[in-house]
Amino acid sequence: MIRLIASDLDGTLLDRDFTFRPRTLEALAAAAEVGIDILFVTGRPHRWLDPLRDQLRHDSYAICSNGAVLYHLGTDEVEIAELTEMSAVAEVHELLQKRFPKASFTLETLDTVFLQGEHEHSPVLAGVPLVEGDLDPVFHREDGVVKYLMRLPGADPERLLDEAREVVGDRLGVTAGVPGVPLIELARSGVNKGTMLQRFATARGITADETAAFGDMPNDLEMLRWAGHAFAMASGSRQLIAEVGRTCPAFDEDGVAQVIEKIVAERR
Repeated sequence: MIRLIASDLDGTLLDRDFTFRPRTLEALAAAAEVGIDILFVTGRPHRWLDPLRDQLRHDSYAICSNGAVLYHLGTDEVEIAELTEMSAVAEVHELLQKRFPKASFTLETLDTVFLQGEHEHSPVLAGVPLVEGDLDPVFHREDGVVKYLMRLPGADPERLLDEAREVVGDRLGVTAGVPGVPLIELARSGVNKGTMLQRFATARGITADETAAFGDMPNDLEMLRWAGHAFAMASGSRQLIAEVGRTCPAFDEDGVAQVIEKIVAERR
């Protein structure tokens, strides 16, 4: 019996305008009504999740920044933060700058975003403290890194991911979470969606066999490996589909909603 549903957001539950499709929203509400915990699992920082509260009829938690943060939507509180040491990011930053001199970089702490290089300023950054310039002075700060990102316009996303992993080695974990975008996301090895999902579930006495999980990009892999009932989106990354081996219908077909409806029917 499924007790926990863990799902990625963008491209899995949410459209490009950060809204749920109606059928998906109804399926999530039905799951919550029969006592199934709903956990959102995203690469997005917690400060971007305010729109979720306006759409949901139930309280929930979110794993943010690819597993670095556990955030309670109901109380607007960060309950767990698994940060990466500045020194580790500094070492990798030097290597990536040499290999990809035209790349731009972003470093996020819990309260500030630091930008190096050319960036398109997204509306979601409005109201967030931004510091632009070389990242080297940032590495002297005493706080830790929530997430570190590199973007290389014009690069092939899958090839860039492979090359970045070659450069970084085992110094940091390297993944990607935005389809079709040459954007690489890095954090301390062992910080990923899967480890925080396991931690969240275990604290509530929920096992992997009682967990269903959904995702569409490489940063969802560890989460899908841990969950006993894992589904890659048919509309998602080819690499992820090959690794997971089980799919649900595509996002445009309300794929996650279709599976959740079956789960709810079994509970009733």
